[in-house]
Amino acid sequence: MTIRSGNMGQPKAHAGDSLVGAATITRRVATYGEVFPDGSILELIGGDRAGNPRLSLWSGGSETTGAVIEYGGVVYEPGHFAGSLLRELKLPTQCQPHGTTRELLAEICKLAEHFVGLPPALASLVGRFVLCTWLLETLRVAPALILVGPDLARSNQLMTLLNCVCRHPLRMTGLTPAGLRSLPSGAGFTFLISQPIGDKLETLLDNASYRDQKILHQGGLLDLFGAQVIRMDSIPSGESFFHRSIVIPMTPGGEQLPVFDSDFQRRLAIDFQAKLRNFRRATLSVARKLRFDSSKFSFPMRMLADAMAAATPDDAELQKEVLELLREKDNEIRAGRWIELNAVAVESLRMVCRESPGGSIYVGELLKIAQEILAGRGVDTKIDPGAFGKRLKFLGFPTEPRDAKGMKIRLSEEVCRRADQLARDYCVPRADEAAPTEPAGEQRPNDVRGASGTSM
Repeated sequence: MTIRSGNMGQPKAHAGDSLVGAATITRRVATYGEVFPDGSILELIGGDRAGNPRLSLWSGGSETTGAVIEYGGVVYEPGHFAGSLLRELKLPTQCQPHGTTRELLAEICKLAEHFVGLPPALASLVGRFVLCTWLLETLRVAPALILVGPDLARSNQLMTLLNCVCRHPLRMTGLTPAGLRSLPSGAGFTFLISQPIGDKLETLLDNASYRDQKILHQGGLLDLFGAQVIRMDSIPSGESFFHRSIVIPMTPGGEQLPVFDSDFQRRLAIDFQAKLRNFRRATLSVARKLRFDSSKFSFPMRMLADAMAAATPDDAELQKEVLELLREKDNEIRAGRWIELNAVAVESLRMVCRESPGGSIYVGELLKIAQEILAGRGVDTKIDPGAFGKRLKFLGFPTEPRDAKGMKIRLSEEVCRRADQLARDYCVPRADEAAPTEPAGEQRPNDVRGASGTSM
């Protein structure tokens, strides 16, 4: 869904292609949904007997529906879906009261607990993910759920549940980069993917998770922005992918899963799609204005925290719960940052700034301090001198012209101030602070990163 600007006018619905006052129409646009600056919402809804989607415009507290809708001098018609996509895509056909956001979230969490056997904390994250899919346009980054573990039955049950309650769900396997690029642009899908993910597809999915990051394809730009659920054998190695994802362990449970047959799925989808559509109407404008304070999280975690908070934009108490729900993941990132080269370089520079403000230090001397910091944390990897110097420049610390002893950095007030700011962004600890620890039995691959200068 995109946001359109322009002069808004009174909406007109048309049962077919015969348009009243066609001479005044400036253009015709195929759309998968629009959010207008005045808060009006144009969206796809379930179609006619032939299955073709229709459009619904929610504006000023009233609804207009039709095969095409004229609004603000533009005629909008439903975007095209291939027949097989249209048959699988779930679109709401009704709009029903959803209660409060807290009540709706509780209902979704209860489904995840009952049908998938998730503990309350994971069910709460899954519930917030579902709400995020209905407020997608308000997010800077779309979150991902990563289902990892040997229990395929439990994974499939969760996929089936999400296929009923997420917005524009698209369940598939055998996905390739070319296949992803072939999907309709701007449809705001929730991608439900069950397969191993190769490097190229992982990169493309990562690119598609950022709202303003369009993908070049055949001379045009694709908007594949959408939330993602991926069932795979292991956690993706990409750092950005890891930071925006929530891992849901799929380990065998002690009880048999409840029956979740097709008839129940159909009734569940009709009920919750109608409630969630009403939730979207009630909270989309609130979510667009929300300013959540995510400063307590490590820098890489802040966009995910913002997304989880935006899922409940009208309930400040639910937003506060995000800190506890994401605490373990945040600690894991902080533990990795403890020995990451960016953090070690910033920490060494901050130390000398406090000892000798206004002075200077050679990069070689700074390297020795950084090496001692790593050694004190049980890491015997040697830092490459050239990579260390490049990393300091990457972090924005200018060096003076080389002399007989090498390059040096002037410890100016600006340099020291930047070191302090980056220390907060990279979660650099105080000298007297104990190192964070990994959760028992868990360690993400490549936790010791960048010592050889290969990761920026």
